[in-house]
Amino acid sequence: MEVFVLDSGSKGNITYVKNEVVSFFIDVGISYKKIVQKMKAYGEDVSAVNTLFLTHEHSDHIFGLLGILKAGHLKEVYLTQGTLDSLSSEVRQLLPKTVIIKADESFEFRQFKVLPILLSHDAKEPVGFRFDWREKSFVCLTDTGYVDESYHEVLKDADLYLLESNFDPKKLLGSRRPFALKQRILGIQGHLSNEEAAVLMNKLIQNKRSKWIVAHISEECNDAFDIEKAIVDHVEDLLKIDVIFASQESLPGIKL
Repeated sequence: MEVFVLDSGSKGNITYVKNEVVSFFIDVGISYKKIVQKMKAYGEDVSAVNTLFLTHEHSDHIFGLLGILKAGHLKEVYLTQGTLDSLSSEVRQLLPKTVIIKADESFEFRQFKVLPILLSHDAKEPVGFRFDWREKSFVCLTDTGYVDESYHEVLKDADLYLLESNFDPKKLLGSRRPFALKQRILGIQGHLSNEEAAVLMNKLIQNKRSKWIVAHISEECNDAFDIEKAIVDHVEDLLKIDVIFASQESLPGIKL
């Protein structure tokens, strides 16, 4: 399994996953033109990707959906009923086969075992995912105010995590953003702070060395130093995590 983060942040989110059997996107939050360009830079053909998993309906996760649907090569879209209901009528009319998924109900997808995870975000029915293939596992969790403790066991000891570390609280509160937006981000339906993300990763990684792609980083209210400080302060064994920073630029593919 190989994971490519094509884009991550408030301006757009899209992840590309492939193995020798299948390939798929998780979200399409950038324009179709940019998707084609980024895939071409990796030597990948966007028209060969026939499956899309959607986490929720916010524009930074579905901005390119209409474009990729019009291109006509998607054959199936996995999403919750809440996400489907939140899409525009124009998009819904163009959707190919839709597979309605529910949090906590695992299913098989082309030799993957997929577990949708209920997230806490101000969207209709947002989910994250754990993908297991052979002996390898990949967890995708962004856009959530917290991760319930009931999920800690099923999320434990994955090989790769795409987990947001969205903001530094001091920078957020000191920013010029409207107070209502600050409250939204800080709330239980907002985003994970650096400290919250580091504490969560310390709990999840117990018995192995894992990779953490630090995702959905606020350009205005965060930076690498603040994230690293939170990791140092809250991760008991720094050797158990390989930290990789996601940004608006594409990351090299990560092989598992």
